[in-house]
Amino acid sequence: MPGSQPSDLQRTQCGAITIMVALMMLILLTLACIGMSRNSFREIVNSAFSRQGAQALNVSDSGLEWSLYWMDLANSPQAGSASALNVSPGGTNTASNLVALKAYLLATDSAAGTSWAVGSSPTAPTAYSPHASPLPAVDVSLPAPTGTTSAGLTLGLTRMGKLPVTDMSQGDGPGAFTPSSGATTLQAPDLWAVRSDAQVVQGGVTFIHGREAWISTPVQ
Repeated sequence: MPGSQPSDLQRTQCGAITIMVALMMLILLTLACIGMSRNSFREIVNSAFSRQGAQALNVSDSGLEWSLYWMDLANSPQAGSASALNVSPGGTNTASNLVALKAYLLATDSAAGTSWAVGSSPTAPTAYSPHASPLPAVDVSLPAPTGTTSAGLTLGLTRMGKLPVTDMSQGDGPGAFTPSSGATTLQAPDLWAVRSDAQVVQGGVTFIHGREAWISTPVQ
C-alpha cells in the first residue's frame, strides 16, 4: 500500500543481498590484487634477468675488446707483464697464452679452421668448448658487476687463413699489407675468429652470453 513501511522480512532480504554483493566485490578485488601482484613479481623477475643478461653481454664484449687489444702487434710484446685482468683464477697469464697461441697457429697450418681454447697450453692447445658441463674455468676474471657474485670469460681463437683483398691496404709500417691483385698470397692479412663467452654468477645462477668477432691482422 502507498506509504507503507517495508516489512522486517524485506529489510532482512535487502541486507542479505547487500552483504552478498559486498562479498562478491571483495572477492573480485582480492583476485584482481593477487593477479596484479603476480604480474608485478613476474615483471621484477624479468627485469632482474634482463639486467643480468645485459651484464653478461657487456662482459662478453669486454672479452672481445681485451682479445683485440692483445692481438695487436703493438701491444703483444707487453703481454708477459701480468696485470689483474690478464691473470686467470688459476694463475695463468691469459694474455701471454693468447699471444703464444696466435704464434702457434700462424706456424701450424693443420690447426687452421678449429677454435682453440686460449686458456689451454699454447703449444698443445685443446679445442674450445664454451658450453661444456660443468662450464670451463674462466680465462679472465673481471670485477663483478653490482649485485653479482662473480664475472669472468672464456676465450676461443680460430685461424681462418689468409684474407684475399682487392684495392685496399691495412695498417702502417713494415708489417702492413699493401694493395695487390686480390689473390691469396703470403703477404695478405691473416683472418681470425675470436669467441668470447661470459659467465656472470648471481644468486647461484650462471648467466652466459657469447660474442664472436672476425678480425684481420697485418702479416706477421
